[in-house]
Amino acid sequence: MDYPVIPYRPRMKGETDQPLEKQLVDLEKLKVEGYMRVVHHGGERGYHVKLVLNEKEAISLFVWNEKLFRGENTLARSYGVIPIEEIEIDPEEGDELIAEGTFSLSNGILELSFEKVHRPGIVRVKRVKYRLKLKGVKEYISPKHGHSTRPEYFLIRVE
Repeated sequence: MDYPVIPYRPRMKGETDQPLEKQLVDLEKLKVEGYMRVVHHGGERGYHVKLVLNEKEAISLFVWNEKLFRGENTLARSYGVIPIEEIEIDPEEGDELIAEGTFSLSNGILELSFEKVHRPGIVRVKRVKYRLKLKGVKEYISPKHGHSTRPEYFLIRVE
């Protein structure tokens, strides 16, 4: 499936485990809705909001703190399009399912509905709506994924 892509030319070179057009999906132009789940992976400080695109793919949106789940403005990094299998948790690795629900993303507005909350101490709202605003693209070398080119977005609460 083709997704809208942020026009960006990487400055760094290096091997990567994901094509550039899957890393640079433009979330401000993407229109999709469906199932989502929030996962905390063992050994990481933040949370991945995994937005299911179809039966084969999802988008992973990473937040460093719990502001998203309190309806506060925050910053998120898109890890782009990932295989659907990556929405699963592995308890043996310390992964934890935080919440499940639905989402819609259209015209730069992301709405999350937390319908099944597994960690109420973390998720304090039932529904939240944010405007996504591209902050920029971050390039770095990841020990896990190699050369990474990742869009970062301001999530600005609306309503």
